[in-house]
Amino acid sequence: MKNTLSIDISQIPDFRREELAKGALALTEQVFSMPGAEERYQAWLKERKAKQKRTARAAR
Repeated sequence: MKNTLSIDISQIPDFRREELAKGALALTEQVFSMPGAEERYQAWLKERKAKQKRTARAAR
C-alpha cells in the first residue's frame, strides 16, 4: 500500500502562505549569495534543458 500526502494549499491562510514565501525567499537569497552558487545553478540549468531536449527528441 502506498501512502500519499495531499495538501490543499487553498486551505492555508494567506498570512501563513506569505510567511512561508518570505522564508523561502530569504533562504534562496542566502544560498545564491554563496560564492559559485549562481555558476553551479546555471550549469545545472543548462544540463537540465539539454536533457529535456534529448528526452523530447527520443519521444518523437
